[in-house]
Amino acid sequence: MLLTRNLVVALTATVISFSTLYIPQPMLPLLAEYFGVSAGEAGLLMTVAMLPLAFAPVVYGYFLQAVPARLMLMIALSLLTLNQVCFYFADEFWHLVGLRLMQGLLLPAIFTALMTYCASMVPAAMVRRAMGFYIGATILGGFSGRLAGGVFASLLDWRSAFVVMGLLQLVPLLLLLKVEPDADINFARLDSRSISRVLANPGYRLMFVALATVFFVFSGILNNMPFHLRDIDPGATPFIISMLYLGYLVGAPVSFFSESISRVCGDERRGLLLGLAVHAGGLVMLLFVAFQGLVVTMFFLAAGFFLIHALLSGLANHLAREHKGVVNGLYVSIYYLSGALGSWLPGYLYEGLGWHGMIAVFTLILVVCAWSISRFQSQTS
Repeated sequence: MLLTRNLVVALTATVISFSTLYIPQPMLPLLAEYFGVSAGEAGLLMTVAMLPLAFAPVVYGYFLQAVPARLMLMIALSLLTLNQVCFYFADEFWHLVGLRLMQGLLLPAIFTALMTYCASMVPAAMVRRAMGFYIGATILGGFSGRLAGGVFASLLDWRSAFVVMGLLQLVPLLLLLKVEPDADINFARLDSRSISRVLANPGYRLMFVALATVFFVFSGILNNMPFHLRDIDPGATPFIISMLYLGYLVGAPVSFFSESISRVCGDERRGLLLGLAVHAGGLVMLLFVAFQGLVVTMFFLAAGFFLIHALLSGLANHLAREHKGVVNGLYVSIYYLSGALGSWLPGYLYEGLGWHGMIAVFTLILVVCAWSISRFQSQTS
């Protein structure tokens, strides 16, 4: 049976820990108003938590090679619980930024240990399916965090949202007492030589450009859509804002069936272009819709993005006959680095150019993504 007790525990912990990463997003306008900061500054709450994930394959590999996954998870989850509770006492915006940075230092260890559990606690033939469950759990966690942030900030206050999420970390912490402590963390260490060897391949360069551009745009939309909704309806509560992210859930089935979608399209390149067309279509729709339309549009944006993400990650592993760990490490680094920058810089675009101006810049960025995808097949065939 694929869903063993250990795997269920790992997936439960994945949902809850990913919720921690995304819980501030629907509260960003509220926090910006409460602390008197700009949209760009408020976006730092997402950026500082994601940046360490970008550098984890470089830094963490040097001191976490042989740490038992259960021990690492229990220590990191305990510290994360304490960290979340500390939000109750924060009275300056930079206190929040500091606490989120600490979360960012803990989350890479948690995510990598959870991936290890998901991959090592099933038969070898079931690893790809187990990783599919893991990706689905990360998507569910991303939505759950945004929903929890909106619900608790609306019913109680923003501080309670962080505290409740911190206490929820106790659930996987207790469950971990009942699982086997026999999985080891296996970070892929990156150095300048290995990175240079991978980047010498034009196919990888094109894949990484496509990934970085589309996730930068998607992150920018996710982070600034709450501010746009507050401009449309100043009375919009964090709970109403969290409903904008319902479409995010479509990422789970799209990721799971991405290979089938690619086969129907004819090949991966056409599948990538389909994902980009759906994502770009959603981006254009953002210019013409109000609240209900924003909810619907998110389904297009998320479906397109996660189709591209799933196909690119599969291609990266398929092509990586050598240096597979380095390729995956670079993929993760570029993914989170572009997400971190996308959570921060577009806030200043939104303030300076407005919603329509920001969408126009995003459209130009997606042109670069389209160029890289269109060049991909001839460079790698």
